[in-house]
Amino acid sequence: MPKSLVRKALQGFQPYVPGEQPPDAEGWVKLNTNESPLPPSPRVIEAIREAAGETLRLYPSPTAAPARQAIARRFGLSPDQVTVGNGGDELIEMCFRAFVGAGDRVAFPTPTYPLFEPLCRIYEVEASTHPTEEFAELPASLAPDPAPLKFIVNPNSPTGALFGPAEVEAAVATSSGVVVIDEAYVDFAPRSCLPLLERHDNVVLLRTFSKSYGLAGMRIGFALGPAEVIATLDSVKESYNVDRLAIVAAVAAVEDESHHRKVVEEVVLNRGRLAAALEELGFEVVPSAANFVFVRPPQPASGVVAGLRERKVLVRHYDREPIAGWIRVTVGTSDQHERLLEALKEIL
Repeated sequence: MPKSLVRKALQGFQPYVPGEQPPDAEGWVKLNTNESPLPPSPRVIEAIREAAGETLRLYPSPTAAPARQAIARRFGLSPDQVTVGNGGDELIEMCFRAFVGAGDRVAFPTPTYPLFEPLCRIYEVEASTHPTEEFAELPASLAPDPAPLKFIVNPNSPTGALFGPAEVEAAVATSSGVVVIDEAYVDFAPRSCLPLLERHDNVVLLRTFSKSYGLAGMRIGFALGPAEVIATLDSVKESYNVDRLAIVAAVAAVEDESHHRKVVEEVVLNRGRLAAALEELGFEVVPSAANFVFVRPPQPASGVVAGLRERKVLVRHYDREPIAGWIRVTVGTSDQHERLLEALKEIL
């Protein structure tokens, strides 16, 4: 395409590249995209089957009202404090649409979720980055940054580090704009930022059904926040951004807390075992509060990752500073870990 037909802001644009998704049922050990190692609740499957009928000819609720109501009950909020999106990524993009315009700043610590920088290019805003000196410490420079929109991924990705509650609240309290705390992995952590909703009117929490609820394939996420902030997000969303099947799946998933806890407990248990096993093999391991571990192998990461791929084991490799040479490994099942560790022993 001629450059003259492309927006100037997108010339030389590097889009966000999701993790590799090989065809199903080809024998891959897929530990590269932080999906749940366990299936969703049986209630979810039943709800989807019941909903997959003739009513699919009709549009869904434009507000996904049943899902909002169920999520609100789960977290002790009112439905007007909840909105939903086509995965957490759409909710992030809704925040860009709602709270910044061309030429504004969007602030976030680095390293973090690599979607933010491409979105800054798309929306023609300045990326105000704040490098972390230690993976588990939120940069002190983030709080006084005057950006009208800030993002904090907590637990962070790709490191798995959990920022301290005092430093996160300080960033919220001193910010004149909106602070979005992406808690996609918080169910695997010992604490969340939910109490901040009681004390601050400029904070939004993002959650997802993709991780601990096992619904990555349904693409549904949700945001919690003050009613006025949520109403602003609703004003910029797509008309019917969540489909009928995703809505019923979300309701069934959030109402089956027993199954949810089972998934979380197994992931946390396997996370500890995986981290210990990798340390025994000489890997440097960052303490994780998420459903993955962030590690640096004792040999060049590129060769290790290539060797794993030859053995049909996928992990996520990073080649950009300051995390060049590090690998993110999703917590899987015991059988998947066994294949991973056997392959690593051969490679190393």
